Amino acid sequence: MGDKLLNTIESLTQALKIIDYPHHEIHGGNGYSLSYPITIPAANEVEIRIATPDTTKWAHMVWSFTNDSDFTVDVYETTTKTDVVGNRLTPINANRNSANTSGLTICHTPAGAGDGNLIWSYAGGANKQVTTEEGRHEFILKQNTAYLINLSGAQNDVAHLVFDWYEHTNK
Repeated sequence: MGDKLLNTIESLTQALKIIDYPHHEIHGGNGYSLSYPITIPAANEVEIRIATPDTTKWAHMVWSFTNDSDFTVDVYETTTKTDVVGNRLTPINANRNSANTSGLTICHTPAGAGDGNLIWSYAGGANKQVTTEEGRHEFILKQNTAYLINLSGAQNDVAHLVFDWYEHTNK
């Protein structure tokens, strides 16, 4: 243990080198990001479906949203809307040296009906970022569950949805 502690001290300044746990997961190749800029269509909403696998490797997620004008974001759990393979979005591993891939299945414009149970809602102003990142207010997504993110705004506005997460096996 002593050698490990010594390796956390910067030699020149004797400062303690510390990274937070989400940052540690990025270094380990388990951190992912998905950025989705889109022009809001005539239906005045953008929908993203996120499905988690039936494993104990859980996604610890934060998100942020912006839009050109006033908008609302609703996050639903247990949506019955379905994955559309042709609309899948591919997250990137934040450790660009890692070959690990996310276990989540994510698509825009899912099919079917049934939003699910509302678990988070927020109204944002023009060009204001709405985020769960302040204070690292993350959601640990439930295994084997589908989520629906619905961003509503004015047609032709440019919305930007960003999802950051790490995947960690619960112990």
